[in-house]
Amino acid sequence: MSRKSVLGAFCAHNGALEAASRSIARAGQQRTFSSTPQRKAKHVPIFTKTSSPELDDLLGSIRNKIILPSFLPQEQRKKLFRQRYEKKLESDPIIIEVDGEIFKFRHMDPQKGNMPNTRKSVIQAIQAFSKDEDFANLVPLLEGIYHAKRKLPEDFYAKIARELGKKGRVYDVIECARMIKRTGYKLDTSEKVNTVLADVQMKAIDAGWSKGQTEQSLRWTEMVLDIIEEEEHQPRVKADLPLNRDPQVLLAPLHLATVLVAKHEADEQMVAKMNKYAREVVRLWPEGTKLRELHVAESYVEGGPMHYLMEPNKFVSLAAPLLFGLEMAVDTVKDAQLADELRSKCAVLGGEIQTARQENKAVRPEGGRAEGVWAKLYSA
Repeated sequence: MSRKSVLGAFCAHNGALEAASRSIARAGQQRTFSSTPQRKAKHVPIFTKTSSPELDDLLGSIRNKIILPSFLPQEQRKKLFRQRYEKKLESDPIIIEVDGEIFKFRHMDPQKGNMPNTRKSVIQAIQAFSKDEDFANLVPLLEGIYHAKRKLPEDFYAKIARELGKKGRVYDVIECARMIKRTGYKLDTSEKVNTVLADVQMKAIDAGWSKGQTEQSLRWTEMVLDIIEEEEHQPRVKADLPLNRDPQVLLAPLHLATVLVAKHEADEQMVAKMNKYAREVVRLWPEGTKLRELHVAESYVEGGPMHYLMEPNKFVSLAAPLLFGLEMAVDTVKDAQLADELRSKCAVLGGEIQTARQENKAVRPEGGRAEGVWAKLYSA
């Protein structure tokens, strides 16, 4: 694939950064107030041409004003933002050489809009992605932000998953997680993992549970289960209930495996897989416990890792496919005792979802995404 750089028009970005194709020898003749020695930057992204000039410019701004300055030594980065160096940097800019290109950095004032907001800019870029050539820049974008060491909240990465899911690109999230050493994208929170799993299930639902798409969705789901077992994806703070033992997570592969057994005459291996997931869900889900009671109570308060489930629209959107799969499993498993135990879980989850639907309709008469997902499952 072409690695042609999309740098944008540097001079148009408030004069904060200039690029010039000059030899290293010529660069060495610059005055030494702020010049840097040649540096071998290993993680500087090169964005390829996108489907629109506006997106090219946005990616260029992110690269030039957020990512590239992070490769400067700390003392020189500080000079970029200090008012007292503004005049000196105007005549004697900081210089960095990247892949044969020489970049000049002059004073940047965040208060005057010289420094774009990282979160806003990245989300804006992803929202603008529409063609394959746009999505080709996703990994370089996340790689650059990761190695720029920007401190971003966990919900930022969940937002990325949601935006990609809306565009039908949930597998791109999985790929970014598999490339964690490059992208820094961790599947280490319930919100991120269950957002991805919900979108994977919706791929099968939207395809009418066709055999091919359901098989693919199950493969992707099991890829996520493998990823969350990896050391690099373990949360910094140990959760009270690990993701790989959370019934909410395990209900997703149960749903898809059950569809393959019930609708597509699956082989004995798939039947065994369905039974395995069903037994794990029953074993790990305490009797009479609601889905939003599986973790300790404080995790559901504002700021806690499970608080995202307290928003009714989001909860119904994520939980409705799980209920549908659970109900199908009740009618599909052959073990009568297992079926009864699954039926008990259905009753609890079903009641919890109906309550959330009413709460959601009280603030969203049109129903929002929750009712859209519900209709696909129960009104088809």
